[in-house]
Amino acid sequence: MFAFLPVQTLTDGVITLRLEEYVPMKAGEWAPSYNFLNYLGNTHIGHIHLRIGTNEFVYYGGNIGYGVREPYRGHGYAARACLLVPPIARAHGMEELIITCASDNIASIRTIEHIGARFEGVVSVPRWSELRDRGIKFINRYVWDISGFEPGVYVEGGKPGGGMLR
Repeated sequence: MFAFLPVQTLTDGVITLRLEEYVPMKAGEWAPSYNFLNYLGNTHIGHIHLRIGTNEFVYYGGNIGYGVREPYRGHGYAARACLLVPPIARAHGMEELIITCASDNIASIRTIEHIGARFEGVVSVPRWSELRDRGIKFINRYVWDISGFEPGVYVEGGKPGGGMLR
């Protein structure tokens, strides 16, 4: 039985991820996920979703989905957010994360390569996928080896679920 970990915030000292919601697994849909809002100080700059496990939805959509609001793009905030979530995935027994992006999304390609994910190839998106509904016919698929991250939720100030990464 899947159980979410008690995580509320994650930070690297520059950005802070605040848990927005836990999204349980639903039949015929994405995997269970931790949905975080990304903050720079008190300013909301984007989001990141960490989906736990694999299925055909994750194969095409990835374990990680993120976005950064337009005025904050180009500063590495998406990569910082990505680097904060692997300990949670590791605590769920995962050693790799799939990350995908549209083949023409240069900013995401740079982010994904920056964090060290390995390009696996270009994949045709099936017609049943909601990605197709958004006009995406092909995706770049990457696999990120996260086995070097320590599993768990980092604790800050003795409170479970908080966290500051090294």
